[in-house]
Amino acid sequence: MTTPSPLTWTLRLKARKTTVLLHVDPLHTFGTIKTQLLDALRETGIKDPKTNEPIPLPESSSDIQLGRPIDIHDPQQGFGLGEWEHPTYESEEDSGKGKGKAKASTKANGGASGVASVKDCPKGAGLKDGAVLAFRWVGDGIWDGDEDPETVQEEGDMWGVQLASFDDAYGVENTMDVGGGKEFEG
Repeated sequence: MTTPSPLTWTLRLKARKTTVLLHVDPLHTFGTIKTQLLDALRETGIKDPKTNEPIPLPESSSDIQLGRPIDIHDPQQGFGLGEWEHPTYESEEDSGKGKGKAKASTKANGGASGVASVKDCPKGAGLKDGAVLAFRWVGDGIWDGDEDPETVQEEGDMWGVQLASFDDAYGVENTMDVGGGKEFEG
């Protein structure tokens, strides 16, 4: 686990009615964040809010998928699979690199492009401190893994996340935010 400091970020990871707050280094990979999330879920457990039965956790943190809000200003639009979840394949012929040191540096990085490796961390993916991400795995009771990860998520897919809402003193329904600030209406 990452020790909280002024340089760490807090990510809000949501599934169903559960929110897990993780302090993460903004340059840690999403694989590391998934491992921390799975460790936190193993320590605390997660239950189905309707039946109060424990939900079986995945065997490996690589089975967890993270999704980001489609529109951070409108939480009802749902969540879409984060771009860091898509594997990037780049052959040497398509890399546009030359000979010698340029080609050697591509091999030294394991063939991964620099842009792809940068997007594998919260800061590189354009997230901010306090960002909300949804998480799921096959067998969580919400997602069965049948959809093709390459297809575009349909709007309104909430990934099983239930957003908190309340009526204020004036009868206006307020919904929790997913990382975007409210615009002034006046």
